[in-house]
Amino acid sequence: MNDISVIKRVYLDFAAATPLLPAAKAAMLPFLTDDFGNPSAVHAEGKRARMAIEEARADIARAVHVRPEFITFTGGGTEGNVLALIGTIEYLHQTGRAYGDMEIVTTAIEHPSILRTVENLQKRGVMVRTVSVDEVGLVNLNHLHELLTPQTVLCSVAYANSEIGVVQPLHSIAQLLKKAERRFGTTILLHVDAAQASLWLSCHFDTLGADLVVLDASKCCGPKGVGVLVRSRRVQLASVLFGGGQEQGLRPGTENVAGIVGACVAISWAQADWRTRAEQVRLVQDEAISLLREAIPFACLNGPRGEERIANNINISIPGLDTEYAAVWLDSRGFAVSTKSACAGAGSGESVVVKTISGDTARASATLRFTLGPATTIHDMKLLISELASHITMMSEVRGEEIMVA
Repeated sequence: MNDISVIKRVYLDFAAATPLLPAAKAAMLPFLTDDFGNPSAVHAEGKRARMAIEEARADIARAVHVRPEFITFTGGGTEGNVLALIGTIEYLHQTGRAYGDMEIVTTAIEHPSILRTVENLQKRGVMVRTVSVDEVGLVNLNHLHELLTPQTVLCSVAYANSEIGVVQPLHSIAQLLKKAERRFGTTILLHVDAAQASLWLSCHFDTLGADLVVLDASKCCGPKGVGVLVRSRRVQLASVLFGGGQEQGLRPGTENVAGIVGACVAISWAQADWRTRAEQVRLVQDEAISLLREAIPFACLNGPRGEERIANNINISIPGLDTEYAAVWLDSRGFAVSTKSACAGAGSGESVVVKTISGDTARASATLRFTLGPATTIHDMKLLISELASHITMMSEVRGEEIMVA
């Protein structure tokens, strides 16, 4: 086998991690060396750090069309989601509402940071209702309408699913919630996990119809470990961490100044040209899906086609193939791919997302995810498809039977 160090690498796991934008790195460097002051300090070094944070907050606010005071920096997308969900429920509980008098609506295909968090809230007594999705992962709006009650306080959906790339109809969901609010005379907040969105979709807060939106810098060529929670003026949150009073008391601890500055550059860059980037990559995505169907006709595409799918995502199932091993083999051939969300854990069995939309255990246990970057070419994808087809042929010969859907 060739030495992996000399094989030209084709990176196709942008949903898990992205390369650091050179401009973000350049902006971060001073705060890793000379401008190292604690932003809570009163001396000149501390003031420079504080100024950098507030300038970053203002720049991100401009990029996503919201006032700076409604931006909270967190330690990543997961922490942002936890703060949004638990912070909302705990604020309501602390102001007199019983856990048993509150309901959350979400789907079964959310990121683990949502699913594990609502499980925790369920243990406290909060009712969790699961809205169904169709065969490509789109929220069933009729079912959502039926699930809403006077006790519903929060609805949580991902803008773009991290595994199958389905883009949810946020405007339609928001309209349903508004109608329910008027019907019940209550407030129902919409939380949107937008970690996968900022490179490929508009995250302008004033047009999404959401109350809480979470961004992750590491998914748009920014540093890891920095998230951004954007909230509307009607949102009140309780802290879920305790210590200092940083970030309006919502995220205690000395701020990651360099990371925040880098996140600002990356998110601003991502949102400035998302449409052109998405159009270019969608051309590669569409051709690659067609080529996959020609080369591996028994592969199942998971998720929708067209505008209902985020521009850089291709997720397939090849029942009968050990796709965990296939991902390792492809890595040895120079292709970085995945089987599902990195946060779901490698080797952890079937994809909950694909099982939910298909009801098929074999399909859910044999997934491969290719998430493209801005520079991915159709030549890259042709090479990948060729290697994958060769691997399938090789494994069929080893097993003495053809791998295909029964």
